[in-house]
Amino acid sequence: MNRIIGLLCLLLLPLVWASPLQAQVSDSVDGVTIKDGRPYAMQGGSLELLTQNLEFPLDIEVTTNGSFKVAKGKERNLLEGQVIQHDGWLLNPDGSIEPVFDHVTMQGKVILVRDGVSQALTNQMTFPNGLNMNPDGTCLYPDGSNTRLMDGQLFQLDGTPIVSKDTISMKNGQVVVQKKGKMISILQWQTTGMNDGTTVRGDGLIQKKDGTQSHLVEGQTILVDGALVKH
Repeated sequence: MNRIIGLLCLLLLPLVWASPLQAQVSDSVDGVTIKDGRPYAMQGGSLELLTQNLEFPLDIEVTTNGSFKVAKGKERNLLEGQVIQHDGWLLNPDGSIEPVFDHVTMQGKVILVRDGVSQALTNQMTFPNGLNMNPDGTCLYPDGSNTRLMDGQLFQLDGTPIVSKDTISMKNGQVVVQKKGKMISILQWQTTGMNDGTTVRGDGLIQKKDGTQSHLVEGQTILVDGALVKH
């Protein structure tokens, strides 16, 4: 009998080790997107069908059914055309971008985001690092200084500031930027400046702070540094 049990264990071992559901830590994958209802791993400009769960930094796990969760939070489904990036930011088809991890953001008023659900801050919030934040965005920092947040500023729930990201996109021939957390369409004759010193023209011409230029193509989205924060 012991011999039979031993043989069965040997036969089952390969099945256990080969389980496709075991998450794989991967630094080579740039992100995961949904195309035609199926999840694909993104590496450079190539797509490969996602056949194994992936672990990203910040305790993010992306599964083969096209969902993800952060730490012990609730499971969220990726939607068609969305990209969850390796660094924990979610890029939407319209060019908007936001963190998937819990955070606080300023959008005319302070918004608290937990597990992807947003709600306006209604009372003063004191962070573990001593930062005090009011619903209107006025803040008292641990060093005693006072300020009011700018739209687009972001903080982790421990009070650490997050360097936000803005985007420049070309959608259906129209240049659209995310700036200070808001989506803005740029007319053909207009030029606007981004927070990192980049300028973008309504015909798609982009000039970086160092003077180098490029031209947006249809469907392209470029990421740039967003709102400045006090450290």
